[in-house]
Amino acid sequence: MNFREFATKNVYRNAKAYFAYFLSSGISAALLFSFTMIIFHPKFVVIKLPGYLRNSLYMTTVISYLFLCFFVFYSVSTFLKSRYKEFGVLYIIGSSKKQIQRMISIENIIITSVSGVVGIVLGVIFSKILLAVSGKLLGFNALEFYIPVRAMSITFIGFIMIGVVISIFCSFIIREDMVLKLLKGTKKPKSEPKSSIILVIICLVLLIVGYYMSITSSEKTIANRIIPVTTMVIVATYLLFSQLSTFVIKLIKKNRNLYMKKTTVLWVSNLLYRIKDNTRMFFLITITSTVALSAIGSVYAYWRDKETQINRDFPQAFFCSDTYKNKSKVHLKADFIENSLKDQGMDYTKVNDEMKVIISKSEKDKIAVIKETTYKKLASTLALNIISFNRNETIIAVPLAEYERKNIILDNIELQVAKKSDKRVIPTFYGDVYIVKDDVYEKINGVKCYFGALNVENYKDTLNICNSYYNNFGDDEGDNIYKNFLKAHILESTKIAYGVILFSVIFIGLIFFVTTASFLYNKCYMDIIEDKNKYRQLNKIGLTYKEIKKVLNIEIGVLFLLPYIIAVIHFFFAMSALKYAFAIEIAVPVFQIIGIVLIIQIMYFLIIRKNYLLEIKKNLL
Repeated sequence: MNFREFATKNVYRNAKAYFAYFLSSGISAALLFSFTMIIFHPKFVVIKLPGYLRNSLYMTTVISYLFLCFFVFYSVSTFLKSRYKEFGVLYIIGSSKKQIQRMISIENIIITSVSGVVGIVLGVIFSKILLAVSGKLLGFNALEFYIPVRAMSITFIGFIMIGVVISIFCSFIIREDMVLKLLKGTKKPKSEPKSSIILVIICLVLLIVGYYMSITSSEKTIANRIIPVTTMVIVATYLLFSQLSTFVIKLIKKNRNLYMKKTTVLWVSNLLYRIKDNTRMFFLITITSTVALSAIGSVYAYWRDKETQINRDFPQAFFCSDTYKNKSKVHLKADFIENSLKDQGMDYTKVNDEMKVIISKSEKDKIAVIKETTYKKLASTLALNIISFNRNETIIAVPLAEYERKNIILDNIELQVAKKSDKRVIPTFYGDVYIVKDDVYEKINGVKCYFGALNVENYKDTLNICNSYYNNFGDDEGDNIYKNFLKAHILESTKIAYGVILFSVIFIGLIFFVTTASFLYNKCYMDIIEDKNKYRQLNKIGLTYKEIKKVLNIEIGVLFLLPYIIAVIHFFFAMSALKYAFAIEIAVPVFQIIGIVLIIQIMYFLIIRKNYLLEIKKNLL
């Protein structure tokens, strides 16, 4: 038997340990292949997506391969640590460092290449379903089946490269000068975990402040709060597993009536060490799961709520505006739309009028001012209740604004905000919209704009008119002062944009969940070797299998479910920020995603727990 055969047999010999790693790699390969197959689909390639969307798809693939590379390295390095004794024996009988490195390289390349092939086969088998679902999600008809040679090549070569790169890094983990350490394996005396009350308090403060800042976010503050809140939650999460968990378990130990009750003393003591030993793994799983859940949840919430958002932000089916000197240009566009509506026999309402736009000195913010007569025209075409107000007052027509009878100064004229309209009367592009009396309007300086607003009962039926408009006038998108808004075209573009982004985040999220599940399996595999000996000894002194089963249910349950429970809590507050800042409906998306993730995680826990208990039971016989 040559060295290559020896390395190959090593893979067979350690099949159980490699199983989760191989399964996760295979599923990841299938996901990567499926994603690559779709973005290189002949029909998908010719679709004229905006540059940022096409780049986001390519970036998704890169991120997935990078994360998968990290996952493979983490899984392999964890598994190699469980084989310290094996490597120590190989060094003693004369194996060189080069031979050990070569063995590790061969094993990794075998597993990654086979995973790539299995993933490609699985992807091809389910390709018809995936193409149909992805086509619908992206807003197109079902994509036809084709032979994805390019996707096959990229996936297979990618996994071979991952195997080679990981082999290079893993070769530094096992060194010839560590023979004594290798022979001892991972058995080292452990000191009792300690916690710092100061760090526990910091953890709680960071969590409370971070959560509070999330649920009190507004449309104007959320952008500035994302980085500090994320930083606080990340730091607090690490402290939660490294300090707070230890502190809580030690409090339980001080309650002697609870701690000394039957098997409680065993599982509490075990958890104290398990959580402390797995702090980095718990932290990694919690953060990656939170990122995946938040990405999927936020995009899914936007995707489900897109029509509500568009109806809120763009009240008219057509809105064309320009500077006042280009008034004739607006009339030309409005007349084209009006004639198109007449040709199709569609009833419509029309308003041609003016407004003033005030831009801040930094040119980042702007507000629009319209006079009362213009407001009444617009409100009547939109079937809105007309709000009355006095001469020294103004109305703000912004649904998400937080004004409660505050004073506002418009071009040195101080006005009191009398009421807030729950509906917009012009597109959100113009920022805050203030309605003032006609004589007050004349005194306010600002860039004078002219607009034409047309509305119909069902704007979705006007998509062909929107396409004809762009064929005639092109993409005349204007600047910071004026712009053209065709509601049906905006809805169609939004469907495609959110569909592509949702498709990308679901794909990355699946990669995250599949790979983190493998982390847990690898940890269980390493723990079971030690647990077999521990519980066999405890069984000999009187601990029954029923009691062992109870203890392991708690320990494995914490190992599998604790990171996800913390991730779900983080996810809930992250989604709450979207709700309070942008008035997005999050209840259905949140409960759907939490339900799906927890069901999958519980099923995975039950499967692993069954196998784990079976191994322990066999060892007791």
